[in-house]
Amino acid sequence: MSTLAADTVAIHRLTVRAGQQRIADNLRDTLQSADWPQAGQDSWVFIRRLQVSGTARQLPRQLLDQTRQHLNTSNNPNQVMRFASLAELLAALLTDLLRGRAGFKWYWRRWTNWFDLPVSRAISGILSEHLALLPSVAARLAQRGELSLVWSSLSGEDARQLAIELAGLIGFRLPTAQEIAELLDSGIESQERRHPSAATTQTWAEKMSLRPELLAQWRMLLQGLKVSDGRYQLALLLVGQEAVPLLLQQQPARVLAFLSSCFASPPPAKTQDVGGQQSSAQKDDATQARVNLPQSKPVPQTYSASQTGQPRMAADVVAMSVPDVEQDGKNIRQVQQNPVPTHQSSAVSSLGAVELAPRFRPGQASESPEFAGFNTRQGGLLYLLNMLNRAEMRSLMLEHAETLPSAWAWLYRLGQELQLNEDDALIDFIALQLGLEKCSELAQLPPLPAREQVLNLAERWYCKTGVWQPELLALNAQIHYSPSHIDLYAPMNAIRLPVRLAGLDINPGWLPWLGRVVSFHYD
Repeated sequence: MSTLAADTVAIHRLTVRAGQQRIADNLRDTLQSADWPQAGQDSWVFIRRLQVSGTARQLPRQLLDQTRQHLNTSNNPNQVMRFASLAELLAALLTDLLRGRAGFKWYWRRWTNWFDLPVSRAISGILSEHLALLPSVAARLAQRGELSLVWSSLSGEDARQLAIELAGLIGFRLPTAQEIAELLDSGIESQERRHPSAATTQTWAEKMSLRPELLAQWRMLLQGLKVSDGRYQLALLLVGQEAVPLLLQQQPARVLAFLSSCFASPPPAKTQDVGGQQSSAQKDDATQARVNLPQSKPVPQTYSASQTGQPRMAADVVAMSVPDVEQDGKNIRQVQQNPVPTHQSSAVSSLGAVELAPRFRPGQASESPEFAGFNTRQGGLLYLLNMLNRAEMRSLMLEHAETLPSAWAWLYRLGQELQLNEDDALIDFIALQLGLEKCSELAQLPPLPAREQVLNLAERWYCKTGVWQPELLALNAQIHYSPSHIDLYAPMNAIRLPVRLAGLDINPGWLPWLGRVVSFHYD
């Protein structure tokens, strides 16, 4: 169920009592093509049961109206249950599973196949189905105060297997614990320490920045585990996926060893200066830095972020098949327009277990900096992700990963070649992804590596369509982000034929070198 396509309605059990089989078949066809209401944003909504009676012509409208009513009401654990995103749903499921409550809640019945397994196997099995979503699930668990409980309930072996699968998704072989430990013992080479005694140029380790929230999320948990523990390795992998996924692809053992050293000592004490503010001199160098949106610019309105790239809406989760029920097991997939006309007849319809997958709509205030959104006039900058994802550019980024260890830095420098407007919320966002404290620090990034070669590729790929111009970046859009996903929303009239012909506005999807799933939506 958790892998439904976007805008999906899934009916677990449809029971139709009618005088003729033809009437029941027509009603089923009508419901399959009906314009079901949407839950809004990337919510999942479970509706336990819908029941209506009337003529065959009346039943579809009554079912849709009743569904709409449930969507407009708050949670009622006996009838309606909603989750803001799939990551939030999975965090709640794992928590209930660990506390032995899952089997008593009707909306978890689609997951009953996991309930009889050992807890570690169940957790790893559920997470294995959503590897790209793991960073967001971990963040949601941390918000609920359950991350430590879930992580400690995983066995080292199951966690190691998850880490192997995640490393494969990113595109490298997971280093062994011995390989990481050897680098730790050797000091990860003295020139790569965070505080080199003498250096004329920055090393890749100095350029790596971690958000304080990310450090706080994992610090206490990791300090209680050994490097050889699979749970330790999985957590380090998630940190590396957010901080430097590009360098992680190229030098996984060195990156993981360096990250391990970041968690090896207690967090630095926070001191305050005369004005009561934390002294910048006491902050733990670049690894603790975090960007703050400058107040000199209008701070964009924030929204809750798209979690999955494929928003879901679920209605009813009495989701276990019951073989002895009439018309059992009906599933309604992607909803279409123009419902099929029904025939006039007397009938009663009982609809059990409807699952609706909604389109994501912005508008709800963000509850945390990890799950937020903003408005931008430079949304076309994300089009360049499709350029960076071409084979020759990926090779160039990997070749120069020590110079620019983050793909966000590549995107920023590439955008500057098209006169990127620096006074835009998207620049604040890029600084945030790079762990910088101020947007002005972006100027300290190294210049674009192999610049002439990169520009030659741009001319070769985009000369015919004429899109390699500053106008490419001009796109009014809303961007929503989470630790695992980035979604860009723009109006339908923003689609430009030359950009489409150049293949720049297609969905980038999973980008291992960025550590995110990126989706473009036009409405």
